[in-house]
Amino acid sequence: MVDNYKIVALCLSRIQDDASQEVVTALHNAFQRTDYRLFVYNTCLPVSETDYMKDPQMSIYGFMDFSIIDVLIVHEECIRNQSVTDELVRRGKQAGVPVIVVGEPHDGCINILFDREVGFAEMMYHLVDVHHYETFHMIAGPKGNSFSELRIQAFRRVLEERNIPFDDSMISYGDFWSGPTETIMEEMVAGGNLPRAIVCANDMMALTVTDVLQRHHIAIPEQVAVTGFDGIEEISYSSPRISTVLCDINVFAGRLLEILDSLDTWDGQKKEVIVPASLSIGQTCGCDGAEPEAIVDYLYLQNDYFYRFQEENLELAKISERIQRCDSIEQIAESMSNAYFYDMTCIVENEYLDETMEYVVDPEEDKPLDRDMMLLFNTEEKDFHPHRISLDEVVPGIRGYLEDKRTFIFTALYYMDAPMGYLCFRFREMSYGNYIKIPQTLTMLNNAIGAFRNLRFEHYLMVRIEEMYQSDVLTGLYTRRAFNNKYHAMLDEMGEDKTLTVFLADLDRLKYINDNFGHKEGDFAIQMVAQSLQRVCPSGTLFTRFGGDEMLGVCKGRQDIEELKEDFARFFREFNAHSKKPYPVEASIGIAYTQKDEMLSFEQLVEKADGLMYQEKERHRKLRAQA
Repeated sequence: MVDNYKIVALCLSRIQDDASQEVVTALHNAFQRTDYRLFVYNTCLPVSETDYMKDPQMSIYGFMDFSIIDVLIVHEECIRNQSVTDELVRRGKQAGVPVIVVGEPHDGCINILFDREVGFAEMMYHLVDVHHYETFHMIAGPKGNSFSELRIQAFRRVLEERNIPFDDSMISYGDFWSGPTETIMEEMVAGGNLPRAIVCANDMMALTVTDVLQRHHIAIPEQVAVTGFDGIEEISYSSPRISTVLCDINVFAGRLLEILDSLDTWDGQKKEVIVPASLSIGQTCGCDGAEPEAIVDYLYLQNDYFYRFQEENLELAKISERIQRCDSIEQIAESMSNAYFYDMTCIVENEYLDETMEYVVDPEEDKPLDRDMMLLFNTEEKDFHPHRISLDEVVPGIRGYLEDKRTFIFTALYYMDAPMGYLCFRFREMSYGNYIKIPQTLTMLNNAIGAFRNLRFEHYLMVRIEEMYQSDVLTGLYTRRAFNNKYHAMLDEMGEDKTLTVFLADLDRLKYINDNFGHKEGDFAIQMVAQSLQRVCPSGTLFTRFGGDEMLGVCKGRQDIEELKEDFARFFREFNAHSKKPYPVEASIGIAYTQKDEMLSFEQLVEKADGLMYQEKERHRKLRAQA
């Protein structure tokens, strides 16, 4: 509950489909006169049957805040995935929230059942008893589909009750869709053995049957009667108008309100509430039923939606391009502020926006609601700036939207199977155009924000790779390539006076250390030479490791050679006095000047100091020999 408003959470799938739209619209309208407010948790695509927990769309259910949800409705018939339904029921029960399931009965739930089997049987009785048809064929849904199988059972039962022979050849499977149904009908027409009545398990297939029959000049219902099931909007415009079976969605909404108002008296035990199905008699069964509605109005409306859809897709493409060109999340918010036809909030996991991280998700991890979230944009808020939020806010300004009697529709943001956050749409009116905007907008933002994040991560990697190429792994000094670039940049800054001091240091007896104490100790000694140069040479000196144990340094101006050599030698004396290593670390250094007008290359710099360094190395060798 939020303030005095009771929150009803409805879980379903494909809100852009007619069946889901009808449910949401009916509940939205029914709740306008009450203190109930509707939160819809939607997946725009069907969730995977097998690896459903790995489907990124499932992340939307992780954002359900059961501390404010008063009742959970799982619309199994719209979700069409038993595993997802079971998981949602489990979560609701675990949270101690009453659970209402629309579909198959579940223990410990209030189950709303559409009595479609009885409704389908009523249509069969109508065809047999009223019109006295004797030959039938049924076009069913997919094999094994529970809803289709119940209708097949009703079909067979009525025929057997009326002593009409039944065999399996009287059933074809149109998979609830037009393509397979058209194939079935073309084969049936070509075979020349049409039944007197074709009974379809849904209206979409019935529309296809009438289309094929009319294409072949077969009169409906004079030669072949046709019936459907579901009562979708399109049948209102079919000519002749299709006779069908429907469950009045407004009756469903009324029953649901009765259930909600009586929850205080529910004992928590399994309960079933039946919503009856009824015949909607048109003309295709043989009756003089309802006339088709004016197709012109329907076509005008669909045409309007189509052109709006095209225009909005073009606008979405522009927004997507703008987002992918953004350098910051602030720019994304600014891009979305001009999206005039949106009414929504976008919330993204801050971890996902971190360009320094390769975003990896454990699908089995049930993340808590207190994870770090970023409110990326809110289209109704002027002068908006992205900021972190706590998920107990759900949507900033929620109380105002609840007072405005809006319905909230949540759907998951995801990219490349990685969940990013969620979108929340807030509509005052539930229209077809608004429903279509949801998958439209979701697809655009999935790709745009995902690509924005990938581009930032790619830029971060490029910077890191460039840094890796600039620095020697062992010593941290510049690589030769990076040093060369920095050296020429330094010369360009110096003007006419190009006087430089060049240092070349080389570790003494590296082979001795490697052979007697191991290469790890040899690497340690090399690091000490690099540190000695960094400690001794003036600030601003450029360093590079250009050989195995040779280090080069260059700084501006002429430095005191003897003082630097003494500081270099002192570094190693002090180090060896305290290092407790079984060997001394010693190095030789050569220091030289360049002339004012010299423009020396890297190789010339090395040559300048190389001779002096080897003189020093030879001196050290003689001293060791004398010792």
